[in-house]
Amino acid sequence: MKKIKPFVMERNFLILISGVFINGLGSGIYSVAGMLLVLELSGSVLYSGFAFFAISSANVLAFLIAPLANYAKYKNGLVYSNFIKALILFTIPLLHYTTGLNVWYVIGLLFITALFTQYTYPIESTILPIIVGKDNVVEANSYLQTIRESMDIAFIAGAGIIITLVGTIPAIIITATCLVLVSIIYSLFTFQQPDFQNEKPQSIGSAVNFYFVDLRAGFNYIKNSLVTKMLASLVFINIAMVIMTTNLPAFSLEKGDGLEAVYGFYLAAMSLGIMIGAILSPRVKKINFGKLIIFTFIGTGIMWMGASTLPLMASMILFCLGAISIGIINILVFSSIQQQVETAYVGRVITVITSAASLGMPVGSLIGGFLGETFAPSVSIMVCGISMVLFSIFWLSSSVLRKLPSIDHINLFTDYKAKA
Repeated sequence: MKKIKPFVMERNFLILISGVFINGLGSGIYSVAGMLLVLELSGSVLYSGFAFFAISSANVLAFLIAPLANYAKYKNGLVYSNFIKALILFTIPLLHYTTGLNVWYVIGLLFITALFTQYTYPIESTILPIIVGKDNVVEANSYLQTIRESMDIAFIAGAGIIITLVGTIPAIIITATCLVLVSIIYSLFTFQQPDFQNEKPQSIGSAVNFYFVDLRAGFNYIKNSLVTKMLASLVFINIAMVIMTTNLPAFSLEKGDGLEAVYGFYLAAMSLGIMIGAILSPRVKKINFGKLIIFTFIGTGIMWMGASTLPLMASMILFCLGAISIGIINILVFSSIQQQVETAYVGRVITVITSAASLGMPVGSLIGGFLGETFAPSVSIMVCGISMVLFSIFWLSSSVLRKLPSIDHINLFTDYKAKA
């Protein structure tokens, strides 16, 4: 029997796991309820596009927000930011039961809460080595990632059922209550806060200068790397994915004959596919990365085209299987970055890359909203499937990308290290 590592039973790690667990429950419900509420208030897929535009715009701004995590005590940042998010979400039922809700108000709140998420996620990643020690970081990350992926499957699927039983507004109250509980749990942290006293700026001008120095560091690291050559492909994938996810609420209602729970089932199916991809990634990492991407994404495209046309059960199965390639590419690319980038730059580099890759998402959300308003929701799912096949053809036609070796032998930052 495998012995449990001592850090697993450490007080602060248990607090972090508890916070991640409850936050996963709340965010799972919110991810379903928020989009369905927009659809209910507007009656239009076009507004779903505006909602995804707001959320994806916050993702694009992540590189501007992440450095702010270093300018406050980590514990305070987690406690107050989650509590403020809860207060913001409580205004939705307050207005609903009094003056009434406006769809643009809900879309604005989706944007604001997404901004707060861009602030708290880097803090959770940063405090992990403080809590468990650097020697246990890989295993601790594995625990947390398993919890997050498992909860995405269970809670998002469960969210659809909860919303069907109680409605979208009570579901948002549940999310806000979960955030209050997370704030209370995180207030129990007792880890030693790193001393930033010597690094604190003495004036507003020096604070701004510190901020921009931190900001430039991430950009400089990837400026002349292979990553920049791959970003165009990642942007294209994100545009296609957002076109699909913008229409997923309406597509799910169409496939499920109006049953709201089906939306949660489709989101859970995607999470399950991504988790399967994450599990398979160590087994396929020895395959040439170029060929792996080409063949897996051709498969994704074909399966998602099938998901757009087939009946509900077959559609959900193909939707799940098509997401496996997303899980594989996420794990392989970001694991490679974590292995090759100096520890001090990992957070900033990943934030810059994810922000850059998100650049096309606001555009994709507007395109998805237009397509959903003009055509049946299934058309957008078909467009996403076709886009994945086109993406594979692009990699196949590029000799540089097609011939990429296995991920362990790709040196993503050769140029940067040569100049360092």
